[in-house]
Parts: sequence; structure tokens; C-alpha cells
Amino acid sequence: MKKTALIILALVWISVLIILIISLTNLYPNNVFSEHRFIVGIAFITITGFLKATYNSVINKANTLE
Repeated sequence: MKKTALIILALVWISVLIILIISLTNLYPNNVFSEHRFIVGIAFITITGFLKATYNSVINKANTLE
């Protein structure tokens, strides 16, 4: 369970990171995110904070079960 949760968290964070990279660079000139770069950046910071809290709770919960 712990490993699955951590893999899902990693995949979510990597997908958000890819969206951030696409929005901040001009790899794809006509992308949806290019007009909302500031919002995408703030969303990345927010999602990273939530994922860190979730990661810590998964790690702490796994440590208490052992």
C-alpha cells in the first residue's frame, strides 16, 4: 500500500512538472497553458505543498504500523 501510494504521488508530481515546463518554455508554440503561466506556476507550488503533506502522512503512517 505504501509503495503504491508513493508511486501515484510521484506520477502526479511528474505530470504537473511536465505541464509547468511546457507552459514556461516555447517547446509547443500554441499550447493551452502559455497564456496562464503565472497561474500554472502558483498551482505547481500549491500542488507540491499538498503532495509533500500527503507524502509525510504516508511515511509516518507506515512507520507507526511497523
